[in-house]
Amino acid sequence: MSSFDVAFDWTMQFEDPLREYKAVPDVGGEAISGINSHSFPEEFAAIAAMPQSQRSDLVCAFYRNHFWNNWLEQLDSQELANRVFDASVNMGQGTAVRLLQTATDILCQATGKYMIVEDGTLGPATVDAANECGKSLVEVFRQVRVQHYEDIAASNPSEVKFLLQWIARAEK
Repeated sequence: MSSFDVAFDWTMQFEDPLREYKAVPDVGGEAISGINSHSFPEEFAAIAAMPQSQRSDLVCAFYRNHFWNNWLEQLDSQELANRVFDASVNMGQGTAVRLLQTATDILCQATGKYMIVEDGTLGPATVDAANECGKSLVEVFRQVRVQHYEDIAASNPSEVKFLLQWIARAEK
């Protein structure tokens, strides 16, 4: 079983490494601990309304409510859960799960095991397949995530400025 608290700590090293919980400029507005005012206006406003010293519980609750679920908890590998959770925060849950499914299928092809449907939905089939893959899935997931970022930069040159940061995050 994987732990939200461990995955949350993992992701905060990228979103707010000093745990300052302060508003900083971000795409389309501001962000507090990675919570963007444009993407999540109500949650951002509620957190911003609190004194900075009292924001930590709201930030944690935001990430638990928006990006964690009981299926991530059922992953045997905490290392994999950390990375899938972080990818969900960085690129959206559907994309992160699709990349996990792609990585799982790459390993399934190599071992002759059954493949799963790459539909971006995290459920029992994806969790079972991921748990069967073992530790090698973490490395393949990293590779698939890096390739995804490279594909974004190749198809949208305005995103190239983020590529090195994205890759560093994926390869951590």
